[in-house]
Amino acid sequence: MITMIEPWAEQKIQAALNKENSDYVVELEKVHISVFLGSIDLEGIKVYSKQDTGINHKLQGQIAWIKLAGISRLKALFKNDFDIQDIFISDTKINGTLPPPTEEKKPPIVSPVNVRIGKIHVDNLDLTVKNLGATNFFSLKNGQIKLHEVQVSKKDTLSAKIAEKFDFNFRESLLITSDSLYSLTLKNVDYNATMAVFSADSFLIHPKYKDYDFTSRHKYETDRIDGMFVNIAVHDFSLADYLKSKDFNSTYLEIEKMNLDVFRDKRKVFPPNNRPTIQQLIYDYPALLNVDSVGVLRGDVFYREHAEGANEAGGISFNKIKAKIYNITNDTIYRTQSKFLELKSEALVMGKGKLIISIKAKLFDKLDAFSLAGHLAPMDAKVLNPILEKNAFLFVTSGDIDAMNFNIEANNNRATGSMTLRYQGLDIALKNKRTDDTTGLKESVMSWIADLKIMDSNPLPGEAVRTGIIDYERDPQRFFFNYASKAILTGIQSSLEKNPKKKKK
Repeated sequence: MITMIEPWAEQKIQAALNKENSDYVVELEKVHISVFLGSIDLEGIKVYSKQDTGINHKLQGQIAWIKLAGISRLKALFKNDFDIQDIFISDTKINGTLPPPTEEKKPPIVSPVNVRIGKIHVDNLDLTVKNLGATNFFSLKNGQIKLHEVQVSKKDTLSAKIAEKFDFNFRESLLITSDSLYSLTLKNVDYNATMAVFSADSFLIHPKYKDYDFTSRHKYETDRIDGMFVNIAVHDFSLADYLKSKDFNSTYLEIEKMNLDVFRDKRKVFPPNNRPTIQQLIYDYPALLNVDSVGVLRGDVFYREHAEGANEAGGISFNKIKAKIYNITNDTIYRTQSKFLELKSEALVMGKGKLIISIKAKLFDKLDAFSLAGHLAPMDAKVLNPILEKNAFLFVTSGDIDAMNFNIEANNNRATGSMTLRYQGLDIALKNKRTDDTTGLKESVMSWIADLKIMDSNPLPGEAVRTGIIDYERDPQRFFFNYASKAILTGIQSSLEKNPKKKKK
């Protein structure tokens, strides 16, 4: 009896799956039915695009077997609904092309009947897709997925809303961005819905082109970022909520190790658009954003830039970084309740002098006000030459920084504050932009003039410590880090010069 039912069931299942999806064909190699156990086994499933539908994208896939266990036979027979305890899907390989990003295409229908499934177990999933007419590419290797309490109504399309929660892990996913400039790789990813923890061994950001090849593909100045983030964990995070509404909630996001190499060619035209403040970046997130804190346990950042007129790029590094960020939120409740975004960090400048920075930014403030405070421990001033000689065209021949402390109050218009820079034995030489020479007659004269303007110590013998003045007008086309660094430089310059002038932009 069963041997007669199985071929008939195979035809019925195949016909039902193909009826609502006119662009694709589903084929079954074998169907096995166990009436007593209430189970159906489907073997050798193939899915591929029809050749005569006129669609300009194609997908094809193979599934070794699918097992439907714990089927309610009464609902299936009398209500044409399916109530299933478990579905097991093993060894799935899907590859092909998707519609171009601008082409609107309705997602495929999941089921022609109403279905409730306790759990869906997907084992060993490999996925490779790219967008037709674009360069972006996505792949996923050795994925394991478990969907809980799946509810599929008749003619529902594929979306995250069909499952109450899900767990997954995969060995690696790779995304090539649509502009083909970056590859983004996640390795050994795991998400547990019960624990609400998302983790990954590493996240890699790799440019597809070297420094100047990369910047040559942009009309304006832009950062080329090569980065690695190791042992990432997002706690108390609902991935189901994120996929349904884009809401991002977490009590703590931790990065054990971060390495960044950033390059910018400042000989390019600067982009004309205004840059958002740090608060505005948070407000611009398109859904609810609530992250109590983010921690970077250790990290290294190397920033390089090629200045206008320089022969090559200069660079500065921040090593052994430790950072905590608190209260990253765009919840509009804080329009009426006081809340501050806070950053506390420390690093070694050029691997030498310890720099401690703290930032406190009021949320939903009309002027996006923030305060910035910092302390730099003693260091040899000559270690700054790799950035100074290529970007400021000067060279420190001798000098020690004893300490630097600054406090800044700022908003989206202006930064003001004070700077105490204690140093001794400072001597500088100016460099020729074209030859990098510090010994020519012109350079010697310019260095002598510079020495007349710059005092060699603070405090001078028998005098009180000079306090530098920080006063800088924000350039709205520049981002926060440029704004903060330029404001700090006004304090340094007024501490060094005999006749300091107020600096703007």
